[in-house]
Formats: sequence, structure tokens, C-alpha cells
Amino acid sequence: MKILLAQLTPSFDIDKNKERMVKIVENNHADIYIFPELYLTGYLIRDKIIEKAMDVDSPLMKEIAEISHGKIIVFGFPEKDDFIYNSAAIAYNGDIKIARKIYLPNFGPFEEKLYFKEGDRPFVMDTEYGKLGVQICYDAFFPEVAKIQALKGAKMIINISASPITSRKLFETVIPARALENTVFFGYVNWAGLMRNIEFWGGSMIYSPLGDLVYKAPYFKESVETAEISEDEIDIARRIRPTIRDTMLHFFNL
Repeated sequence: MKILLAQLTPSFDIDKNKERMVKIVENNHADIYIFPELYLTGYLIRDKIIEKAMDVDSPLMKEIAEISHGKIIVFGFPEKDDFIYNSAAIAYNGDIKIARKIYLPNFGPFEEKLYFKEGDRPFVMDTEYGKLGVQICYDAFFPEVAKIQALKGAKMIINISASPITSRKLFETVIPARALENTVFFGYVNWAGLMRNIEFWGGSMIYSPLGDLVYKAPYFKESVETAEISEDEIDIARRIRPTIRDTMLHFFNL
């Protein structure tokens, strides 16, 4: 399975971001294409989130869904429903599913609780490549999110992020841990470069089910690269370290 990690520099132009996504998908061969958190609008748009939030059935979202036949496209956007959510769209075979960010940071430069409502459950969906879990940025620091996704059958977990340089060491510590403790592939895609007065460090990565680095993007600059993974590694990892088999399910009410 081929995974494309689109680590891009920020833009606040929705149409430009959409067109760039379409171009990347059409000009590169992969099975899964991953773009950063709040990709369509840029991350630091503060109260403009109210006017830029969009419905999953909007014409722009339908246009993206149309190019998803035979592939999966994961990208962040502000979702307008009864409330506004920091969401990931998962476009797949002409349809779009939604994963909502569960844990909203409200410290340092982050003000997400001012604008968004929390999601209420870890997201997992069926695909022709197996079950896929999707989470957003700060969700990675709460191990129950990835654990529940793995217990529900996810073979790969994707985290889309908007992480500044001050968080680099933390993400580089926690992402391989989430992969190893759940024996899943874990893909992480971040912004790279300046967005207003904050520098995003890039460093997008994929870790194997045994916590080994499969691919690492450069720091601070754009990178659009494809990495290949094999589901066979999951079976091997779960024989070596059967954490999913040995998890005490009553802790999760599953």
C-alpha cells in the first residue's frame, strides 16, 4: 500500500488549497493521500472560522469526493453542522466520511475551544485496504483514542496536525509509542513553514507496528513524498508483541 504525505506550506486561500490538493492527487500515484489539519482554510484563522466553515455536502467537498474513486484522501477542514468542528474529511470512492477532533487544545498559542465543539468518539472506517482510524493533532496525546481505534480493527491510524516548533519533541516521542503499543502503522502529517507568527516544523512521518521509522519528511519545508507499507508487518508485530490480544476490554466497555 502506498501512502502519500503532503507536507505543505500554509495558505489561507480555500480555492488555491483545493486546486493544489486536486493537482497532487492527480499527478501522484498512491492509495492514501494525507494533508494537514485544517488544510482547506489554514490553521490560524481565528474568528474567520465562522464564515469559512463548510458543510460536508458543499459543492467544493463534492468536487473532492469525485476524485477519490479508487483512493482515499484525508484532509482537514472546519466543518459546519449544528456546531463548528475541527474535522478531517476522508474522501473515498466518491463519498466523504468525517472524523471530528476530540481533544481541543486551549493553551499557549491554541484557542480551539473558542471556536470548535469537541468530537465525541474515535473514528474508524472500513476500506478496501482494511480498517482505517483517523485522528487530529492533540488527540495523539490521549492513548485511549488510538487504543480504541486499534481495538475496533484499525490497521493504520492517521493523525493530521498543525504543530508548531515548540511541540516537535513531544510529537516525535508520542507517535512511535502509539504505533508500537497498538501494533499499527501510524501516519502523521504536519504543516511546514510560517503561518502568521508561528513556525510549523513539518517532520511528517510513518511508523511501523513495531515502532520503527518507515519514512520521515524534512523539517520546516514542503515535501510531497510517497512511502510503501505492507500489512504483513502487522501480523508479525502482533505475534511478537500481542498488545491488542492482551488488552483488558472491560476497561473500555467494548
